[in-house]
Amino acid sequence: MRNRQALYSPPRRGGEYTRPKIFLKEILICLAFIVGSERAWGQKKPSQELVLPSSNMTVTTRLDRTAVWPGDQFHYLIIVEYPSDYEFVLDNLTKETVNMDPFQVIDVGKNLIVQKNSGRKLFVDMTLANFVTGQTSTQIPQFTLYYFRKSDRSAVAEQAAAESLSVPGPVIGIRSTLPSEPEDIRDGVTLNSWNHNRWIFAAVAGICGALLLVGLGREAVLFVRRMKARKGPDRHKAMEAVRSRWVSGIPLEFTDRKSCSMFYDHSSQSLKEYMGYYLDTSTMGLTPEEMQDEMRRLGAKPDLTQKVAKVLEVCERLRYAQDGLPADTDVARSIAHDMQEILKAAR
Repeated sequence: MRNRQALYSPPRRGGEYTRPKIFLKEILICLAFIVGSERAWGQKKPSQELVLPSSNMTVTTRLDRTAVWPGDQFHYLIIVEYPSDYEFVLDNLTKETVNMDPFQVIDVGKNLIVQKNSGRKLFVDMTLANFVTGQTSTQIPQFTLYYFRKSDRSAVAEQAAAESLSVPGPVIGIRSTLPSEPEDIRDGVTLNSWNHNRWIFAAVAGICGALLLVGLGREAVLFVRRMKARKGPDRHKAMEAVRSRWVSGIPLEFTDRKSCSMFYDHSSQSLKEYMGYYLDTSTMGLTPEEMQDEMRRLGAKPDLTQKVAKVLEVCERLRYAQDGLPADTDVARSIAHDMQEILKAAR
């Protein structure tokens, strides 16, 4: 009371009251006490709802890349440090349940480490794939973790009151070779039209191709018809029969003119029949020159062609020689030798 009277009681001078002296410092101190008292009175009693102090829990986010291209995969790591009074729910952290749109979740890994000070450190490693285009950067979506306090945990874990911890995502750069608003993903290419002369060559080539196909089809049809119409014994068996028949018709001696003439005729007919089976064509009515041309056309060996033409020419000439011509033993033996070589080569 003494101090207040000293502060506010005006002193007297000559029996009169003067105006009180008011100091600014004392007024400000009074106002501060009044305002502080009003705030203290207006505070409400704290509720029992869990409010996690920021000093007890720290959240850190890391990216292994600062920018990604479309199709690239990158790791998004969330590190949460918290005391042992809390426990996080990790059963729902799978790639099927985690949604990080527009990024595709490839894999989700989680690892809990107990520190020496009984604290906990939770690592959540997500592998994401980027398919975003048309932007220079984008923010990774917010990720939510759920936890509960062990003191409030009931007998059954599912009945515990869980709280959520929202982790804002960092910003990552987006790189792309496409412009932000492309009109078309392909460059415009001007096509030069063909001249009329070029169309003529194309038409001629098409007609030739059609004629070639028609010719090939006709040859195929004829080949099938020939195969169906072909009748008779097996070609190799027929050739062996002709060879055996010719060998059996060789005379013991070539001293008789009639025997030599019959041998020439027998050799000529057997050779034509044998070559007909060998070439798979009809050769019975061919002359030596025609036989040579036919063998060349069908691709027979040159030495075989010359030997066959030589034997046929000699046989034809001696068959139609004038009567009274003596038998030439050396010529007959030469023909027999050539026939044996032909029958061995053409098999």
